[in-house]
Amino acid sequence: MKQKRTIIILAASAVILIGIIVILIITTKPMPVRLLSEYSLAALWHEGEKMNECAECHDAVDFHACETCHDEHGSVELENFPFFEVVELTRDVPDPGYLQVNQILPDQENLGTYITVFEFLSQNGVDDFESITFTSSDGRLTTIESRFLDETAMLVPYIDGVRFITESVHSSTWIKGIYRIVVVGEEKPLTIDGISTSIGRLLLGETVRVTTEGSTVMLANNTGKTNDAYVANWVEGARLLPLLNNPSPVEVIVRDKSREIYQFSGEEIANAVIGIDRGLLTLVLPDRGRSVWPTNIESIESN
Repeated sequence: MKQKRTIIILAASAVILIGIIVILIITTKPMPVRLLSEYSLAALWHEGEKMNECAECHDAVDFHACETCHDEHGSVELENFPFFEVVELTRDVPDPGYLQVNQILPDQENLGTYITVFEFLSQNGVDDFESITFTSSDGRLTTIESRFLDETAMLVPYIDGVRFITESVHSSTWIKGIYRIVVVGEEKPLTIDGISTSIGRLLLGETVRVTTEGSTVMLANNTGKTNDAYVANWVEGARLLPLLNNPSPVEVIVRDKSREIYQFSGEEIANAVIGIDRGLLTLVLPDRGRSVWPTNIESIESN
């Protein structure tokens, strides 16, 4: 009888304990148990502090996933892939931009994986080209004309991302850790004072990076202190003045592919740069707003 009473008391206590746990879960809304099994308490505490900081500016309803903050604040998302393992494909190509290494060489784990340079360019819309330039992260540069390349010209995996090799040119031209590939096409769609060229040709020469659309952003914290930072965009391009017949022009006339005409004084184009902005060949005027920049330009003439 005494043993039966003990069992009843234990069962009742268990029921009460389960009830208390359920009430605590409902009222305190603790972190999922799975988090405690997957992450250390220190890591969860650290993330909680970060979330509290975010809550100063964002509503909790906006906290959906990692992408929520990444998309708003401009972070790069390459899941299971180091950020620096990307390659810039640029200049005389239909769609200049950045390619992940696993897009170029998706089967990197298998020995002997490669893609020929011709296949790589064809996949990115380039069938005919005059030359290709590879630039590495350690500052090396290799330019090879298309007539010197054959099917042995390959891109292969490397610890820093991608390596160029070929049997048709001396091994001193081989380059590893490629971060930029510059293509010069056969066409010359841009005319500057009667000389036909292309953005690929221009940007293999001397280039500059200009800062555009700079502004100061401010944030007031909970103590009333205001912090600020400077944000801007930059465009890489070739300076216009050295490309003109007259380095001190009175007037410059720019035409775009729709035949619209833009006229600028010599002073207005003093700091002008020819570069790619948002995928279009653009005369960038750093001292003026984007609304007056001629885009998709076809010719430039100086007087």
